[in-house]
Amino acid sequence: MIGMLKKRKLKKQLKEYLQMARHARHMREDIAEPAALEALKAAEADLLKLIQTGEGDVEKTVQSLEAAANRVYPMARKSVMMEWTETLIVALGAAMAIRAFFFQPFKIPTGSMQPTLNGITAEAQAEPGVFDNPLLKFPKWLITGTSYKEIRAKVSGSLVSIKPERDHYIVVIGGVEHKVPSYMGEFLADYMFEDAGGYPHLKSVTFNKGDVIVSAKIVAGDHILVNKMKYNFMKPERGDISVFDTRSISHPLVRADTFYIKRMVGLPGEKIQIQNRRLVADGEIVSDPPMFETIATDPKYSGGHDVAAGSLLVQEDDFIQLGDDEYLMMGDNTRPSMSLDGRFFGGVPRKDFQGPAVFVYWPFRNHWGPVH
Repeated sequence: MIGMLKKRKLKKQLKEYLQMARHARHMREDIAEPAALEALKAAEADLLKLIQTGEGDVEKTVQSLEAAANRVYPMARKSVMMEWTETLIVALGAAMAIRAFFFQPFKIPTGSMQPTLNGITAEAQAEPGVFDNPLLKFPKWLITGTSYKEIRAKVSGSLVSIKPERDHYIVVIGGVEHKVPSYMGEFLADYMFEDAGGYPHLKSVTFNKGDVIVSAKIVAGDHILVNKMKYNFMKPERGDISVFDTRSISHPLVRADTFYIKRMVGLPGEKIQIQNRRLVADGEIVSDPPMFETIATDPKYSGGHDVAAGSLLVQEDDFIQLGDDEYLMMGDNTRPSMSLDGRFFGGVPRKDFQGPAVFVYWPFRNHWGPVH
């Protein structure tokens, strides 16, 4: 009996380790190195196999998992205050749900749903403010969702190149690479100029080690609660802002192990087009629910939906034919480069939907409250 209890306790502890590792991966999957994420997933698989079979070296497997998790989400960078703050935010999200089984928290990392929902954004800030000190920056972050961030030169040298990648820019100074998050990319424009023909070029800039390359006030993306039960009893509806798994999407720029959030614009069996910046379903302009009229007419939505080069909807005659169990998802902001959505990868099967977004629980800014 004692041996059985010990095994049960060990199995519970191992499951907790696995859950913490998955949490670390989900929190950093939008910014962590792909190789580090793959190594962590492999370590998770090893631990899961050990839990299921009971075969393997427990200590070695756990150590490998901890090392892989630390590469994705370095513990040395997380202060005690940050740990408590993140715990409080997660607790707040959980407290607003009846049970975790019915509601699940997600975060908005990109700007494809702006201005309906915010991804991580950056605003100009040249230097730390009064509240950007070790004592006050975490309470400030908790209350406002904002923080000050700067990227400094690692070496002295000249600016060599600026190269965009999937979720960041590589800035090369003196032969050394510096990563700048994509949401700070607009501030790199200070280092560019256009010639008479409109072609972009780098300015001649020299940095000393420790000089600030870019700095900004970072505004956290909206953290939302998703109703995971609704689609078990009700069909998805046009206009829903829904979270879906990307596992069935085949597109070179879409990872197959993540989640997207977009607005539902097309229903099963429909033929979807974009004409005169309006959504068209089976030859009829989509105007219901009213949010589609808002997107088409309110200037803050840039005048409606866009066709996009390289997508399935390049010309107004192009169309996407949805299958009997497929839904088309698009961002509310379809300007070029803003939303990698159904225009590029087509329909999403119903089985891959987590549910509709229902509440923004953090940060406590303009979007806090029910999702519309």
